[in-house]
Amino acid sequence: MVKPAKKKLWALALAIPLMAAGVAALKPAASAPPVTDSFWVERRAAARIESRLTHAEADRYRSRAPAGGCPVPAEPMPLGPLARMEAGEDWGGIAAAYALEAEWNQAASFLERMPASPERDSDLSAVALARGDFERALRLLDGALAVKPNLPQALWNRALVFREMGLTLRASELFEQVAKLGEQGWSREAHAQALSLRESTLERQRQWKAAREATLALMDDAKAPLPLDAARQLPGTVRGVFYDVVRAAESKERALALMPLAQELDRVQGGRTLTDYVQRVAKRDFTRRGELARQYAAAMRPGGTVPDGFLDKARLPGDEDLYMGAILRTRNGTMKNLKDVLERIKRLDDPWFMYQAERDQAYKEVADGAWWKGEQRLFSALQHCREGTLTVRCLELERRLAVFYYDMQRVTEAEQHARVLWAGARQLREWDLEFNALESLSQVARSRNDLGSARAYLEEWMARGPTRHCAWPHVQLAHLYYLDLRPADARRELDIAAACADNRMELVFGATLAELTRSGSGPNDAEWLGRVTSNAVSGPNVLGGDRAYAHYLEGRFVLDQDRTRGEALLKTTIAEADALPRGDALARESWALSHSSLAVDAGRTGEFPKVVTLMAAQLGTPVPTRCALAASVHAERAVLVALGPKGEVQGHYDAARKEPFARADSSRLVPEALRKTLSGCDRVDVLAWAPVFGRTDLLPSDIAWSFRLGRAQGPRPAPGSQSAPSRRLVVAGVEAPSLLQLPRLPAWTPDAEPGAAPPDVLSGSDATPSRVLARMADATEIEIHAHGITDPSISGASLVVLSPEVNGRYALTADVVREQRLTGSPTVFLAACSAGRTTALQSTEPFSLPAAFIDSGARAVLASTVDIPDAAGRFFDGVRRRIHAGTPAAVALRDERQAWLARDARAAWTRSVLLVEKAD
Repeated sequence: MVKPAKKKLWALALAIPLMAAGVAALKPAASAPPVTDSFWVERRAAARIESRLTHAEADRYRSRAPAGGCPVPAEPMPLGPLARMEAGEDWGGIAAAYALEAEWNQAASFLERMPASPERDSDLSAVALARGDFERALRLLDGALAVKPNLPQALWNRALVFREMGLTLRASELFEQVAKLGEQGWSREAHAQALSLRESTLERQRQWKAAREATLALMDDAKAPLPLDAARQLPGTVRGVFYDVVRAAESKERALALMPLAQELDRVQGGRTLTDYVQRVAKRDFTRRGELARQYAAAMRPGGTVPDGFLDKARLPGDEDLYMGAILRTRNGTMKNLKDVLERIKRLDDPWFMYQAERDQAYKEVADGAWWKGEQRLFSALQHCREGTLTVRCLELERRLAVFYYDMQRVTEAEQHARVLWAGARQLREWDLEFNALESLSQVARSRNDLGSARAYLEEWMARGPTRHCAWPHVQLAHLYYLDLRPADARRELDIAAACADNRMELVFGATLAELTRSGSGPNDAEWLGRVTSNAVSGPNVLGGDRAYAHYLEGRFVLDQDRTRGEALLKTTIAEADALPRGDALARESWALSHSSLAVDAGRTGEFPKVVTLMAAQLGTPVPTRCALAASVHAERAVLVALGPKGEVQGHYDAARKEPFARADSSRLVPEALRKTLSGCDRVDVLAWAPVFGRTDLLPSDIAWSFRLGRAQGPRPAPGSQSAPSRRLVVAGVEAPSLLQLPRLPAWTPDAEPGAAPPDVLSGSDATPSRVLARMADATEIEIHAHGITDPSISGASLVVLSPEVNGRYALTADVVREQRLTGSPTVFLAACSAGRTTALQSTEPFSLPAAFIDSGARAVLASTVDIPDAAGRFFDGVRRRIHAGTPAAVALRDERQAWLARDARAAWTRSVLLVEKAD
């Protein structure tokens, strides 16, 4: 027998599938009565959501109270009213009914039937918020509010998204906007939400500021009370300042007066480090140390500086604390004196400084190119720190790791550490570290092309620190709006930044300004750009990359007004950048942007053959005469040129892109007219630079095509010919380092081939980066079966995980591969997840493992841009065997893909395998 409670669940289980299959079967007669008010009263009374919906009945205010006890299953929804709404095609009503019950999948399915509108997007944002997809929620809400700035439901939902992201002051501002609309019930609750969020956030600021100021007061006022309560509540904040207070103590008595605070901090954080420190200082000869302490105290005050000769006087044993304090406040002081600093930190035997020593050593290792050593050092220091109680220092290590991974463009790891920093800083009430976290999170979101979240973090930064900096956040916002193809908003923020007294007119300001002039110039643009370029090339230590970038900005700025002068400046930039070391990132950015500016400008004037010539020069490949596609995208502009089988030219120029290319469906980039031009080709060469390079959906999967990059040295040898003895290198069975927590991959044993030499196999602990690089040097074929690391939500350059060296190095990265010389002109098969993924940034060259292998001498590279299943090894082996049989690589890839797709619908990932080849 079914119990009553179970009957309800059973009925609900039957009702939902019936509705999911469609309520059409329950259509009433045309004369069916309308939905009664009681239906919506019941729905609102049982509502389980905090989001607001735009359906009038669903949005009537409903008071909410905290739910106590166990959750009660929802009653089955009456099907009659739903059927009547379906008969009238009231999809919004059905969606609202389901949404009130928190049946988000059902709600979404009906919302997606509705035509686009701000109201629909606001309701879809509630679905995204419930799923934790803040990026999509913000994108939907930004679009809705752009059309209807005062749409109450969208403002409310945006406030909820900000609140859930921890951006509480900005959420408070948004709730206040809702409160001012004067809606019954909603305004009162919005004001209460705003007040609660603002007060709880500012209370953290007040506590942090009070703890800091109370501890700093001890430096100038011997009678100031010891902040013992603050030491218990914010020990990290107090301890950070306490060292300076002890250093500034001018007498033994003053130092000993600080002993109770030292003992309280030791009690809270464990050990007796600070107690011992105060005792050591109290034993010093203050007839000498007293003067140094006074000088140190003066240097710590606003506007103070470390006096000349102070460091030399403070070097004597026993005064290391004064020396260390002064070094920390000298620009790059620890790095200039790293060896000496490390020795003194070791003598201090204070974990507070030991973690700083690890951080600085890691910074030096990264600067020296041994980034894997720095990564391991920081990771080990963080693990050790988490075992103790010095939690503020742990957060600083989290911050350093976030910066490290961001610089490496390993965005997933950067975001993980930035989020821990953000949560930890709020929990510990470390107000200053919250600003650091917001900056890191904004940078990470921008790298992920999540521009809505990047703006959200900046908006919170500004809400918290309106007097902290004026120009910086507005310049950053302007650049984000430019990237999001919102020129009017970008111009507004740029004008605000220009009016700030602290605006130093740096390169990012100039880069945004130069791009915005296409959509409309301002009266001060020429003057502002002149200040930017002048600042970039002034001073005694101007770098070549700065000079090249200044020339690029000037050329980009004038190109649309004075084409001859603009082209000349851009060509000068290219020549300057070519003469600089490839490692000069700013020079390479100038070089790439100059090329793309020239290419799209040629498309603007209809000079389509010139576009092909320019792109071939940029890619270092011969100018094709047939069966080729050239594609370049620069912000809102795109130019594409197709060369047909007889050399016929078909071009397309578009200057009205509304969505950033990083979020665009690139399968629609190539117009149908150009595809028809290519339809008679046996295979197609694609000439493309970032951000188009690496997109595997440019052409249909049943077309044989490949990206072209560089020029092969000499003709392609026939497989198995005597002139080119083959040497096959296989890397498999890698033992990934434990810190990455990656699962072990299944073993890959290459099959023997008749008449071919046995492959050279590197596996297990032997498959280290140094051994793999050495064995690659003269290989004619390279297969790597390993893990790839990248962020699955963006196009970020990946690395391949190999077995670690003794020194901890484990990664095969694009920059390391690019420095090798592959004399065997190999074909490379990268059977690793996302190994073909390329950086998504417009301003960089195609930075990926395939591009790096081509640069180092490979003739062709196959790699996936998405995660791949264990069976991928067989797919790559099938392509390899077709190539051995004499089939061109592009055709082999196409044919093997078609064979897999015909056999298994789950093989859709094969469409995301790209091929990069050198031109013969």
